Amino acid sequence: MNKRLRLVVASIGVLALSAVFWACEGGGSHDTDNNLPTRRAKMREIKISTDRIMAVLKNRSLEGVEADAKRMQANWATVIDLYPPDHKSKYINYNKEAQQRALALAGHARAGNVNASVKEFRELVPMCNTCHEDCAYMLAPAFPEYEPN
Repeated sequence: MNKRLRLVVASIGVLALSAVFWACEGGGSHDTDNNLPTRRAKMREIKISTDRIMAVLKNRSLEGVEADAKRMQANWATVIDLYPPDHKSKYINYNKEAQQRALALAGHARAGNVNASVKEFRELVPMCNTCHEDCAYMLAPAFPEYEPN
């Protein structure tokens, strides 16, 4: 009886691990995602811009914020049609909203309004995390260090 129980437990463990692996891989749909390298490169650029904006806003400055926010918007615009079909409609909705927020941030920075820029940035960052958590195949949050406490 002990051998049977061990076999059942081991089988359940293997199935559970397989299910987790399959879920993290998006059910195998990544195999045909030819746009992933382009999306990753653009998202990396967005992350770099986000890091710069955060550093500048922490110092209550706006130097380069408008340019970085516009760069973020342009990168999102570039990848809007490059999402995998699994969650394309969700990605597109998040993408459009993020573009609007980035343009609003650029506008506040152009106007010299630090407080409005900080507020807009704080509203933009959780959107990145929401998209990554909701659509990006169980990836870690995009920017956990910027989440408001």
